[in-house]
Amino acid sequence: MKRCRGTDEDGMMGIEAAIILITAIVAASVLAMAFLNLGYFSAEKTRSVAEEGLGQVGTTVVTVGDIHGVERGESLGAFRVTFAIPAGSGLIDFSGVQVSVATPDTIRVIPAADPLAAASPAAGTWAIIRRMPAAAETDLILEDNERFTVEVSLPVGGEVPVKGEFVLTVTLPDGGVWRFAGVAPSKTDPLMILH
Repeated sequence: MKRCRGTDEDGMMGIEAAIILITAIVAASVLAMAFLNLGYFSAEKTRSVAEEGLGQVGTTVVTVGDIHGVERGESLGAFRVTFAIPAGSGLIDFSGVQVSVATPDTIRVIPAADPLAAASPAAGTWAIIRRMPAAAETDLILEDNERFTVEVSLPVGGEVPVKGEFVLTVTLPDGGVWRFAGVAPSKTDPLMILH
């Protein structure tokens, strides 16, 4: 009869398993603490941003009526948008407004026309083409009960083709942003109202 003898390897395997188990527990606790701290930091940051926002009156801009497209050849060459501010919002100095148009291929920053209030902007610029009421025609600041109609003319060669996607972005001087995403309508739509 043969006797089995215990070896030192059995003991070593038990110690190695215990070391691996202890390492896994320590690693899990470190990760758990990291996630808890990350959650706390995120919640604290959200709270501080919300408190900052509550402490100041924000500037907001809204559109009045439809957004119209102006065709150039077979494509969409310009946008016309009428802006107003809701009651209680701050004034908007349109001389500090920035405009951009993004398509799937490119993002174009459209500079302001010089002068900013013009009957029709040159290709590749934007301008205030109408200010209402007539008293608003003395400055570039949008106030309560006023409306500014802005035309954004795309550069020649930068038109949005029929069924082409675009995003029109207007960035206000205080960092507020207004965006409109759409698809260029076909030429058969006589008004080229963008939805």
